[in-house]
Amino acid sequence: MASHLESVNQSYFRAVRIGRLLKFCALLLFLSAGIWTIYHLNIPIERIFGIPSRLTHMVVDRMMPPDMVYAMQAGILTRVVETIEMTFLGSFFGTLVCLIVAWFAAWNVTPNRRYLYPLGRGILVLARSVPVLIWGMLLVAILGFGPFAGVIALTMLTISFAGKLMSEQVEAIDMGPVEAMRATGASPIKVYLFGIIPQVKPAWIGIAIYNWDSIFRASTVLGFVGAGGLGIYLRMNIQELEYQKAMGVIALIICLVIISEITSHFLRGRFYKD
Repeated sequence: MASHLESVNQSYFRAVRIGRLLKFCALLLFLSAGIWTIYHLNIPIERIFGIPSRLTHMVVDRMMPPDMVYAMQAGILTRVVETIEMTFLGSFFGTLVCLIVAWFAAWNVTPNRRYLYPLGRGILVLARSVPVLIWGMLLVAILGFGPFAGVIALTMLTISFAGKLMSEQVEAIDMGPVEAMRATGASPIKVYLFGIIPQVKPAWIGIAIYNWDSIFRASTVLGFVGAGGLGIYLRMNIQELEYQKAMGVIALIICLVIISEITSHFLRGRFYKD
């Protein structure tokens, strides 16, 4: 018995040592890759230490105080309302699409693994592959300047973010109720409505709320490419070197983000329970 315990202890400590050695090697490889990347990209390390002083000079001497009188003009406040509306519509339409895409893209419950599963995954990959600003540029070229292009871009951003998380939630459900409904001859739609959605509904509500909070920040910069919203004033003032006016717009964006954070926190506490 004693020899058996000693053998078990030796095996255990040997496994622990091997595990620590592998972690050390992985960390060493990671650090080596980081150092090589810095060297390969010719990143001037010495200039990093000067960033705080340059940033302080830029903000304090050129951007302060923010021109809040300019930021409160009627035209800018109209763009604020436009930004909020774009965020709401992009989140709403994107979430509606995600309800279907998440169903198709979940391997365990997809109605058809040969056709609909690749379709659902393809939509997610397409949406995730293109950044929102690129979507904005492409859609502005196709649809013209204005909030319509911004709404579609935010819809694609919602699909890329919320669709991925929602499909993963579906893949983690308890398949017992689903299999029971299938055994009774229930149609795929009934299985989806009564066997899948009740299990993922709390998580989906939380994802939808968090997604709205996330794309709200993205919507403020779509104006840089002419896709509507508040970002057009930020771009215009930076190009004209009107930094105090730009800082006023940035301060307004910060206030909007804080409001969205508070609203998101309230909605998650109200509607989403783990």
